[in-house]
Amino acid sequence: MNGITLKLMMVGIGLSSLTLAQPANTLSPAEKKAGWQLLFDGKTTTGWRGAYADRFPAKGWVVKDGELRGELQDGAESGDAGDIVTLKKYRHFELVFEWKLGKGDNSGVKYFIEERLPKPAIGSQAGYEYQLIDDTDYIYNGKKLPQDLKTASIYDVVAATKPDVKMDVWHRSRIVVNNNQIEHWLDGVKVLTTNRTTDAFRQGVADSKFNSYAGFADIPEGHILLQDHGHSVAFRTIKIKPLP
Repeated sequence: MNGITLKLMMVGIGLSSLTLAQPANTLSPAEKKAGWQLLFDGKTTTGWRGAYADRFPAKGWVVKDGELRGELQDGAESGDAGDIVTLKKYRHFELVFEWKLGKGDNSGVKYFIEERLPKPAIGSQAGYEYQLIDDTDYIYNGKKLPQDLKTASIYDVVAATKPDVKMDVWHRSRIVVNNNQIEHWLDGVKVLTTNRTTDAFRQGVADSKFNSYAGFADIPEGHILLQDHGHSVAFRTIKIKPLP
């Protein structure tokens, strides 16, 4: 262990020394052979567009210093530059992404985004959301966050089991969707596992704000979405491996 790695560990950075060994926004030869694909090349917005749009937003989402940044200020859900989605849809996959939020900020990565019509008049398209948020300091409806609204949860449906995450440091997240089995990982630790066919998952949907979205528990495929929640967020090393 070198001095740089030790220092990073001491300040509580979310990524392990292993993830720092490979340059951001790249694939190793082994990853390429295994079928991984980059969703962000670190230089352009190729492969992305605005949700319910045919082009990338003209403002708000920018590429800087190898990061895909949402420089957002409005504070409203999908009320600033708007959400962005992948051009392709995915059914079974592993998705890895690195992210960073500031104190009090909120964002999310959604999957199974259908862009169902009509477009929501207010807010973001419904989907399964890997929540990204300041667990400790974010106040929702005047209260601290319940567990199922904290980072790495399937927002409002299944709670992740983990301590609160630190802000202003990079974290690595992983989503695995294999048939109906779903896993959420955070900084190398599996923090959520669920199966969409179970009574527990379906009860979670019934108790959520998505209970009026027909077929929410059985969406077969969809786009990956990065959420505009009116707070600045940064992403890098976004990569996906489609599964059989």
